Amino acid sequence: MPTSSSLRRQHGGTVIGLIAGLVIGLAIALGVALYITKAPLPFMNRFQERPSSAASGAGNWNPNQGLSGATQSPPAGSGSMPVTVASKPLSPQALAKLGQPGAGASQPTAPTTGAATAPATAAKPAAPGPVQYVLQVGAYSTREDAERQRAKVALIGQEAHVDERVVNGRTLYRVRVGPFTSAQQAEQTQKLLSDNGVQTALVRTSS
Repeated sequence: MPTSSSLRRQHGGTVIGLIAGLVIGLAIALGVALYITKAPLPFMNRFQERPSSAASGAGNWNPNQGLSGATQSPPAGSGSMPVTVASKPLSPQALAKLGQPGAGASQPTAPTTGAATAPATAAKPAAPGPVQYVLQVGAYSTREDAERQRAKVALIGQEAHVDERVVNGRTLYRVRVGPFTSAQQAEQTQKLLSDNGVQTALVRTSS
């Protein structure tokens, strides 16, 4: 039968073994923890790279890429050439809906009676004025000569006037008597001037 001293030795050895096992386990756990913290984590890096690649893909994403008539961005260096977009024809149902007025749309009002505009009448050419007759005494290059001839006509009892006119780049001063409303009056005055030595020319004009 073991004595009390041997039992104490066995109990003390068991406690020492437990303590030594705990110390060794803690040392191993501490070493593993240090290794994990210092070593690179490939899984974490792999997960961190995915958002950046997803963001770059989202920037280049074209929502109309799957459509047949969607326009694509022209390649670099191709110039600013316009890209035509093929529009799909509307179905008969869609055309019928477009032709129907909306619920709140106002109906066009019928034109009031009497408001119809009459067709524009074509502008008639202006009718020529009444025919008149004048007696031209002469045409002079200076106003002094014209005034001298006008004074000569005034001595005969007829009133003349000086008409300034530019012909072929030259200014002429015409001395005229009249106008007369009839050719008979003009001829009578012409005969009177001719009898007094003043020759004239009968000119037909319109006012």
